[in-house]
Amino acid sequence: MPPLGSQHKARINYGDVSEETSGLEVFTGAITAVSIGGFLTQFGTLQSTTDAITLGERRSQSWIGDLTTVSNDWPTDPAAHRENKLLVTYRDDVTEEEFNLTIPTIDFTKLVFVPGGGDAVSFATGVGSAEIVAWVAAFEAMARTPRSDANSVTVVAMRYVGRNT
Repeated sequence: MPPLGSQHKARINYGDVSEETSGLEVFTGAITAVSIGGFLTQFGTLQSTTDAITLGERRSQSWIGDLTTVSNDWPTDPAAHRENKLLVTYRDDVTEEEFNLTIPTIDFTKLVFVPGGGDAVSFATGVGSAEIVAWVAAFEAMARTPRSDANSVTVVAMRYVGRNT
């Protein structure tokens, strides 16, 4: 159950080759007159780094008070299915509580798998792909937990998952 009071979220939606849409939602800190410039820069970076690791067509992005349609096109890559996802586990840096999000239409060619780790994806600098490492940096710079918009987060795991996950 979400906490009482305000929540601050950003969302990025992707279309797949089957003309279906899925997205990821990121909790953020409060957006104020002082923080708006930094937030928009961070959100732009998260959008472009997410684009770099997915095959889908970014359809829209939003944050409280803003919804921008980015494209009405559908992707042409036959591998761009919303069911092909990257499951990201991240931890609250204060409480150590873990949360998950999924990124739809993931570009399989951007994934470096952990040797002997099954579907686990490497995301550390020097090990993971440059695009995945850049996405983690952009996410960690902007994201907050669903429980507190004051608590920063750290990505602790990534895993390729398939249909209906």
